[in-house]
Amino acid sequence: MPEPLPDENAEDLYDSAPCGYLSLRPDGTIVRVNRTFLDWTGYGPGELTGRRIQEIYAGGSRIFHETHLAPLLHLQREVREIAAEFRRADGTRLDALINAQLRDGPPALMRMTVFDATDRRTYERELLAERRRAERNATRVRLLQDVVLRCAALERAEEIAGPIERVGAEAFAATRTRVFLLDETAAALRPLDGAGPLVSLDDPGPEAQAAGRLDVVEDAAAGGVRIVTPLVADVRVLGVVSFEFDGGGALDDGAIELMRTIGRQAGQALDRIRLLEETTRRAWQSGFLARLSRALSETAGYAGRARRLVELLVPEVAAYAQIDLEEAGARASAPEGADGWTVPTDVLAAVHAAGRAGRLTGVPLMATDGRRAMVLPLRARNAVIGTLLLTAAEQDAPGRAGRADVGPDFLADLADRAGLSLDNARLSERDREVADTLQRSLLSGTWPQDPRYRVATEYRPAVHTLEVGGDWYDVFATSAESVGIVVGDVVGRGLHAASAMGQLRSAVRALATAQDGPAAVLRHMDEFVASFAAGQMTTVAYAELSLDSGELRYACAGHLPPLLVEPGGVPTYLWEARSGPLGATAGGRARAEAALTVPRGSRLLLYTDGLVERRGEQLQRRLDRLAELAAEHWQTPLSALAGRLSDAMLPDGGGHDDMCLLALDFADAPPFRAEVPARMSELAGLRAALDRWLATQGVGDYDRFGIVLATAEAVANAIEHGYDFDEGRAVGVLAQVDGDAVAVRVADSGQWRPPRSALQRGRGLALIGRLMTNLVIDRGVGTTVLMRRTVSPGRLGV
Repeated sequence: MPEPLPDENAEDLYDSAPCGYLSLRPDGTIVRVNRTFLDWTGYGPGELTGRRIQEIYAGGSRIFHETHLAPLLHLQREVREIAAEFRRADGTRLDALINAQLRDGPPALMRMTVFDATDRRTYERELLAERRRAERNATRVRLLQDVVLRCAALERAEEIAGPIERVGAEAFAATRTRVFLLDETAAALRPLDGAGPLVSLDDPGPEAQAAGRLDVVEDAAAGGVRIVTPLVADVRVLGVVSFEFDGGGALDDGAIELMRTIGRQAGQALDRIRLLEETTRRAWQSGFLARLSRALSETAGYAGRARRLVELLVPEVAAYAQIDLEEAGARASAPEGADGWTVPTDVLAAVHAAGRAGRLTGVPLMATDGRRAMVLPLRARNAVIGTLLLTAAEQDAPGRAGRADVGPDFLADLADRAGLSLDNARLSERDREVADTLQRSLLSGTWPQDPRYRVATEYRPAVHTLEVGGDWYDVFATSAESVGIVVGDVVGRGLHAASAMGQLRSAVRALATAQDGPAAVLRHMDEFVASFAAGQMTTVAYAELSLDSGELRYACAGHLPPLLVEPGGVPTYLWEARSGPLGATAGGRARAEAALTVPRGSRLLLYTDGLVERRGEQLQRRLDRLAELAAEHWQTPLSALAGRLSDAMLPDGGGHDDMCLLALDFADAPPFRAEVPARMSELAGLRAALDRWLATQGVGDYDRFGIVLATAEAVANAIEHGYDFDEGRAVGVLAQVDGDAVAVRVADSGQWRPPRSALQRGRGLALIGRLMTNLVIDRGVGTTVLMRRTVSPGRLGV
């Protein structure tokens, strides 16, 4: 049988119930309360009866009862699980949950059941605290992730402050966040915001302490707290972050650990940025030095390279650059027009001493206006050839590029390359002067003077190099009535080519005097270059022109064809008589030559390949262009023709190869020739014949009279003083129109003697000197009188 239950009366159940019971009037007056509630609150029996419940509420529960619970109870008649706080007798608080019912009367009563919720509220508070802590940690993690992402995208160390300041404000509610970066040169921390001086690593402050300890340092300052964490990569400190807080509240351990994490992450980002900056800087430096070397090598001339160097340095390396070279006090500076710097003597001495010692380190310099500079020695071949001065922009370090500090190693490398390049240019110019002097001395010759032809030449070296080449031209007499014309091109450049050209030029002259013709000359030249390696594969165009008949014989050894322009401007290339360059002809193979009669008034052009060859254009088109220009300028005076043709064919001022051009005019009128017997009676016939010839040449009356009188006087002198009236002898007379003048040659083969008495003639030469523009007397074998009279403008119809 089941055990019987104990008897319990209703009063005991009410008083000892596991919850508090209260009976209240509608206005809140307590009518009855059980012992359980009294035990929880510490009040004695009868202490609460007759008091209003609002008096034992704690905090906002009283207001809540009056504004929410009572009105809601009157509307709904019942409320459940209303949180409330009661004030115990000792003043502490009791957390509770209330259920209440309103019972209609009479009398009307409010019955309230109270449950102890202390453990529940403690749990809820703990749960809420954990939730808030989790939310705070989530926010910090999110901000940390944001810092990591933003730091990964940074390209400059100065940009690190932004992400860190955001974390300081949002994660820690810091009133101020400052970032300091380590300046190893100064052994100090440099504030990124620029506020305040550098902080020495020996400073006792928290920044230096954090940098030395590699850990977080807390510093209680007046009115606040400052927490400093180092920016660390591996075990190297790169800077510190200072978080400042108002008030004395301490941060939790999670916040401190987060600061350490931020320091490590930002330090790694700084390390990556610096590695990137270093890589970028070195790549830029290597690229700049390569561009510098290439640009200087493409620039000709000592002074030209110096100017080009300062143009390259500004503004990429310095705000101002100045080069002072030792030779002749040469100077180059940029920007143009900037005030030149005067480097003090002691600085120059230090720079030169460093250079002589093989050190390219610069010497710092500061101007009176505060501008800073660096002076570097320019060395080459164990000698100091000058100095390089670089100035910095305002608030910049000397030698600082726009992107990064170029550094002393870069400046030393730059000075080394610049010095060597400038010295190479100086030596090249010196070699060029020697070679150019040699070449021009070989090219400059005195052409045989003959009124039946005129010669004009043009020589232009290649513009892209300082070396001279082996192009040459020459005109020389092969006999009394013929002239040799040659243009050649030796393979190679430099002094050896110029020397070879001189030997070949002399050899052609010597071999041409045998009068065997152009083909024979080329055959003999083949034999000559067989033992002369520098002359092999030389190209030559050689021609001989008979000045009386106009017969032209020519041959080309691997050379471009001569261009003949006949009267009226009809151009013709002479393509016949072609063979290989000198030394390239097989044994036993004969050289060819061709011949034609050149009309008087024609022009003959011989040239080297530098005149017509041009990269990117067909040779035939260039030859056609030369022929067109020669025809277009067939009436241009010979003295201007060579220059105009060269300018038109080389519009950029030069080509990739040297070029020379020789132009020969074959006079368009036969000369006047006469053999006058040594009799005074013959002078009348001479005067008449010469006057007629001058008239056919368009010489005016006034000029004819002077020329005829001077010629007759010269012949009379020859009859009287040269032959002593020996009628068996004769005086030779040759007259020729030469440009804007008439040249006359009077020659005898006698022995000149002075007048025998005062009655004899003696004023003839003085008279000739007045009548003619030029007078030359050659008393060698016989006597030759060379006279020349410039004809008045408009009086020579040639």
